[in-house]
Amino acid sequence: MTATASYELMKKVCLLGDPGVGKTSLIRRFVTDNFDDHYISTIGAKITKKTIPIEIPARQLSVALILMIWDLAGQKEYMAFHEMHMKGMEGVLAVADLTRRNASDSLKGALAMADRMGVDVPMVFMLNKADLAEPSDEELKDIRKLAAQESIPVLATSAKTGLNVEQAFCRLGSEMVESWALRKFGPLPDL
Repeated sequence: MTATASYELMKKVCLLGDPGVGKTSLIRRFVTDNFDDHYISTIGAKITKKTIPIEIPARQLSVALILMIWDLAGQKEYMAFHEMHMKGMEGVLAVADLTRRNASDSLKGALAMADRMGVDVPMVFMLNKADLAEPSDEELKDIRKLAAQESIPVLATSAKTGLNVEQAFCRLGSEMVESWALRKFGPLPDL
């Protein structure tokens, strides 16, 4: 039996979404396990760090993944800076607010923004404020279709209750580590 190899990796993650969808609250819930319902608009970008353990049993890898989490302002007037802030990103959490109509349009906008960077990075859709609303069947259908086309996982989240917040960040972290392992070690042999 081969021993498990241990690595420490640092990866840049960007949270994208319209203003007020809860990006900052999701980060606060993930990093400090707290929630504050006072809305303060992010100006430019705010960077937070958290380390999570990622295990890849098939590769016998144990990774301490340091997430450098970039909270990007959603206001249109800050869009000119997004390209600069997104340089070097290795993962995206696209956030939509379930209490608003057209959450799928918000996700499409985040996807388009990431596509403009010209890099193929793992992404997870977070449907936030799931404690306050459920998407209409039509909206859910549109979101699922978009996610299926791009092979993007979708999680209903709530920064207030913590619903699926850790799972969304960890899912993205696992996909980033898998992508890194594929580049570093190549594909797993067929059994």
